[in-house]
Amino acid sequence: MTTDTINDASPRPASTPSRTRSTIFYLQIVAFVLGLALLVYVVNHVGLQAIIAALAQIGFGFVFLLAITGSRHALRTVSMRTAFAPEHRRFTFWQAFMARLGGEAVTFLTFTGPVLGEATKAALLRRRRVPLASGVQALLIDNLLYNLSVAIFILSGACVMLVSYRLPAPVRYTLLTIAFVSTLALAGVALALSRRMMPATRVVDALIKLGIKRRTLRHRRKHVSHLESNVYNFYRQRRGAFFVLVACDLLTHMSSVFEVYLTLRMLGFRPALNAPYVIESLTKVINFCFSFVPATIGVYEGGTELILRNLGFVAATGVTLALVRKAGTVFWTGLGILILMWRAVPEALRRILQRHPHLRKTMDNLVLSNIAHRPARTFVSVLGVAVGVLLVVFTVGLAHGVLRERGRREASVNAEIMLRGAGTLGMSGAQPFALDVERAAELRQIEGVRSAVAIGQNTVGTDSGFGLRVIDGIPYEQYAELAALRIVEGRPLQGGDEAIVDAIWRDDRKAKVGDTVQLYDRPFRIVGIYEPPGGGRIKIPLETMQEQVGAAGRATTIFVACKNPADAEAVAARINERFPDDQLIFTRDLPELYATTALPALNIFISVIVGVAASISLLVILLAMYTTVTERTRQIGVLKSLGMSSTTIAWIIEQEALLVSVLGVLLGLVLTYAARFAVMRTTSLSVDIEPRWVLVSLLIGLLGGTIGALYPALRAARQDAVKALSYE
Repeated sequence: MTTDTINDASPRPASTPSRTRSTIFYLQIVAFVLGLALLVYVVNHVGLQAIIAALAQIGFGFVFLLAITGSRHALRTVSMRTAFAPEHRRFTFWQAFMARLGGEAVTFLTFTGPVLGEATKAALLRRRRVPLASGVQALLIDNLLYNLSVAIFILSGACVMLVSYRLPAPVRYTLLTIAFVSTLALAGVALALSRRMMPATRVVDALIKLGIKRRTLRHRRKHVSHLESNVYNFYRQRRGAFFVLVACDLLTHMSSVFEVYLTLRMLGFRPALNAPYVIESLTKVINFCFSFVPATIGVYEGGTELILRNLGFVAATGVTLALVRKAGTVFWTGLGILILMWRAVPEALRRILQRHPHLRKTMDNLVLSNIAHRPARTFVSVLGVAVGVLLVVFTVGLAHGVLRERGRREASVNAEIMLRGAGTLGMSGAQPFALDVERAAELRQIEGVRSAVAIGQNTVGTDSGFGLRVIDGIPYEQYAELAALRIVEGRPLQGGDEAIVDAIWRDDRKAKVGDTVQLYDRPFRIVGIYEPPGGGRIKIPLETMQEQVGAAGRATTIFVACKNPADAEAVAARINERFPDDQLIFTRDLPELYATTALPALNIFISVIVGVAASISLLVILLAMYTTVTERTRQIGVLKSLGMSSTTIAWIIEQEALLVSVLGVLLGLVLTYAARFAVMRTTSLSVDIEPRWVLVSLLIGLLGGTIGALYPALRAARQDAVKALSYE
């Protein structure tokens, strides 16, 4: 027996490959977790508010950045398609673009980096009758030339930074190392090209000598050698295509540099042209070194922050730049995932149905086939039910969210107890000026009271004339001490027609100190911006409000702060004993109190909305099912003639209605969350999606669908088989 035979036949532990894969998998999980921890550390170190403020400056400019990223994918698609031999280019640019997005999504999200990503591209293109060998060869050539251009780009960027900036010694040595490694890589490529070296073939030969996968590698050696020869012959045989690939790679790098430059401009900087060039070249080093970390999470943000800090930018700029660029990558990755699902899901379903005949039987049932036969009408019916769900869940969520937010603002004034006049009901702003301001001084004398401040709250019209806003009249010094209020811009209130606003109100309306706001049908000058937000967003002097409403020396509310917040109940008992006729409210209860009992008319409004939603669902299902029964009269006659009972026919109609209702409820919830995101992203309004109302909307949809389909179901069940068969 020869040595080769012994080596081939030598037993190896069966669990070794799986154990190795498990080890690699867990190591990469650790890398992902460490990267995530690094991201959290960087964000905390830089400051979340600074990052959010910087991101807000981008705004709708993000659309332009997405377009630049898309153009980069388009250029790489042209390059990839050009690398294919003309006789094997049996796919359009759009098909190649989708294959690239799918492959890049795998590269970005998985632990395998570009290995599995390029294999995914080849597999997607193979579906277009492209030979696998041709696809692998083209992708290899495309990636080799691109990586060669990346090495040149990194080398030039390191040199530009070394020449243009005064750098600390560690940074300088790091850049010299990067330049040396890049030069070494380029020299190795040049040597391989000049001598037509076959590195992959040599690696295969070495593995065969070591006895690793000997039979498989011997079988594949010829293919590997042929592939390498074709790569070397690409320049000689297809010189025009070679220069197209080079041009696309250069334009790709230029678009990346322009993206960095444009992002910095959107953040308020005017960088020199060499700064974006250096930033992009060095971030490519990060992407290369940490490609095994999924989405390069943490390392990309931390590395970009470090690069920009050494270039003289603030730390928040580096993190923001990284997050903005990664957001663009995530967007295109999401499209890639959708493409993979679109390509993979139908095939997966086909295989599942082949392996499980009972699923095929289920898919062929009458209910699903009826729905699929009229997709447009089914979609309209589903949308009608979804609108009803949206009416209920979103309207209630908006009403309760706004009220809870108002309650939270009033509860955040560092006071534990709110005192109102006897018999007052409802929300703040609608209360009479029933309390004597001097009562605050009496409350300060009660044991356990740290501070008591009398304020006025009133509602006035908004600038647009639609809706109302609550404003606070405050004695500035006392209120500022109670609520820990501070002026971050401008000056405090002094008297007259002056106002201070919180930072949220200022940002929403793009206001600034010196502007005016219409209150009581006259302009009030904004003299300051305050933080933290609490109570009404606009505050004016208490004396001005008292004069306006004709209630000198009176207030609507007194906020009471306890020396020890844990003793709030005991302090409230003492206050109630001293002033038994006044209304006491714990500020911690305000959010739920406002959302549930502050506006009695709100419950009537919600009941009307629920009734309207139920009516919409019922009418939509009734119309859809009635039309279905009318169109399928002959089919119903056939079913009856074959022996199907009236009860079974009626149940089929009800099943179809219930399925449409469930789909409508699910779509309605999706639309509700989308509307919630849009409203909370573009306004300061708050929308609370409550599980109770989600359940109510589900019941409304199912009940409306059941009742709405009842008459059409009975009509179908009562049809005479002979008349139904003769129906035209």
